[in-house]
Amino acid sequence: MLEITPSKDEKEITDKLKVNIYVPLVVCACQWERFMNSVFTAMQPYMKKIKFQTKNLDSEEARKLNLRGNSVVVEEKEIFTSPFLFKQKLPELLKEKGII
Repeated sequence: MLEITPSKDEKEITDKLKVNIYVPLVVCACQWERFMNSVFTAMQPYMKKIKFQTKNLDSEEARKLNLRGNSVVVEEKEIFTSPFLFKQKLPELLKEKGII
């Protein structure tokens, strides 16, 4: 029986916390810059343990999640609209996933 093991790169991706940051990309960055800076400040100590993407708040995906403002979505299930609350909860989320 042939067993396929994930490559190091694939393993690193699955061993990371998936974070999507939703902001209105079609408006001036000045309207969401502060939110993004706060989110990145929260993630900075854990950057090697997080796979993140910035996505448009005005998208079908955001509508399906019922997002109404700048948001951080973790593992497609937990939504934060406050960077402060995201920063508080982030270590716990990483521990739950067994990353730290």
